[in-house]
Amino acid sequence: MYVGIGLISRDAMTTTKPDSIWSQTFALLCLAQLLGYAHNALLTPTIPLYITHLGGSPFMVGLVLAAFAATSVLLRPLIGSWADTWSEAGVLASGCLLMGASLLLFFIPVAEIAMLANGLRGIGWAGLNTGGYTLLALIAPVMRRGEASGYYSGAQASASILFPAVALWLIDAPLGGFRVVVALSAALAVAGGIISLALGRRAPSGAARKSSDSPGEARASPFALVEREVLLPSAFLFCLNLPYPAVSGFLVLYARTIGIENIAWYFVASGSTSLLTRPALGRVADKIGSGPSLAAGFVLETFALLLVAVASDLTLVLVSG
Repeated sequence: MYVGIGLISRDAMTTTKPDSIWSQTFALLCLAQLLGYAHNALLTPTIPLYITHLGGSPFMVGLVLAAFAATSVLLRPLIGSWADTWSEAGVLASGCLLMGASLLLFFIPVAEIAMLANGLRGIGWAGLNTGGYTLLALIAPVMRRGEASGYYSGAQASASILFPAVALWLIDAPLGGFRVVVALSAALAVAGGIISLALGRRAPSGAARKSSDSPGEARASPFALVEREVLLPSAFLFCLNLPYPAVSGFLVLYARTIGIENIAWYFVASGSTSLLTRPALGRVADKIGSGPSLAAGFVLETFALLLVAVASDLTLVLVSG
């Protein structure tokens, strides 16, 4: 996937310098990610409250969230193979559109239907991330890949600054409610799909290049999925994301249980610091290497999770965020 990235970058960004990050292609990719992550950020606090509103237990909330995670994780390697052999931008667009379409099922007020909808949404989420990260690898300049990743992930993280708080405010608004939040989330996902379709006209295609350079490799079996090189990064990513549902999904319910109000500000604090620091930390990672950067990140996340566990008021929760 990384072979010839410098040449692909020059092909994709004819109006920019070879080592330039910001091109129209990269801007569209970040915009599509922002819309896709905004879709998810709206639903992060909404789904647990919606399921309990329907009479579901916290265990049922866990099942609904698990349906999203299971389909996203289990199908991601196959979706990655699809991106390699078809179109990275096409996978990205398909993922966004599926996320938007799946929310139609949320208008049926049954918890089991919500679990099905969230499972379908997980497939779309896999397409959004797999297609997006593959395109990032194709268009990012080799020597500034960490910085480009910082901007890219910053665009993703910026969605969590206001959208979870907006969802909580809309739920309690006189003219709001769960249906309004779901409709807005679906609209954002569809908008991301439209942007991704436009991106497909100008983005480089690793699949096409692979097909022309090595036809035999392009026709490799999609079930030959496991490569040793990805095992360690995958393990790191798994450990990083393992506590995410507990914090993002159940924090709203936990805060209400222990009497913490205005929990929406947690998402504002978390998203703001993430957005502001990611580009800078990407440049640091380019200089000091991935090992020290990963170690620092895991230490900070561990400390933040411990703060949530001992928090008894909003102040410690905000510091954790």
